[in-house]
Amino acid sequence: MKLATISTIVVAHIPTGTLAQARPSDVPRQIYGKVQVIDGTTFEFIKTRQLVRLAGYEAPQLLQNATTEGVTWPVGQVSRAWMILRTLGQNVNCAPVGRDDNKRLIAHCFVGETNLAATAVAEGIGYAFNYPNEPPVRAYFDIERKARGLGFGIWSSPDLSPPWLYNGSPESGEKSDGPTPATQEGLPLPLPVTPDKALSFTQVHGG
Repeated sequence: MKLATISTIVVAHIPTGTLAQARPSDVPRQIYGKVQVIDGTTFEFIKTRQLVRLAGYEAPQLLQNATTEGVTWPVGQVSRAWMILRTLGQNVNCAPVGRDDNKRLIAHCFVGETNLAATAVAEGIGYAFNYPNEPPVRAYFDIERKARGLGFGIWSSPDLSPPWLYNGSPESGEKSDGPTPATQEGLPLPLPVTPDKALSFTQVHGG
């Protein structure tokens, strides 16, 4: 299995007002703090117990396996472990944009300036994917094409089923091959940490 060695994704500006306009009234502007990783796409914030799923991104299901050059590996568990390593001991800064059918928040989430979904797509950990009636993030598909061309992660296993087909029940959404190529200018940036959240960060880390 080949993985990219990208530590951060440099993203261009998208006005925070654009996110605010698309955000329903029952959706908070920002969530910040430590998280428990549930699976490759979903966190639970420790203090508030709010569940958040990454926008525009889908990871292999936990029970899925992949085969690369005759070697079988637990691709679903790898995607979850990747997310744990990215967030362990870190404060995660999420900008919610809506809720899914299960009432979980859908959000763009960051550790520092690292966009977690974009980085996961770039490193072949998961897929660019938009579920119906959710805000699209078309820039992720351009990043995915590069990872696929380089054979990173999931793209090193040619017979791997995407997670929306894994149970034999395809979801109707915008999938990897569908959208027109986009540039990285559409990528979201993290919201600035508000003063009260900055204080919380200082209290956690000391100094």
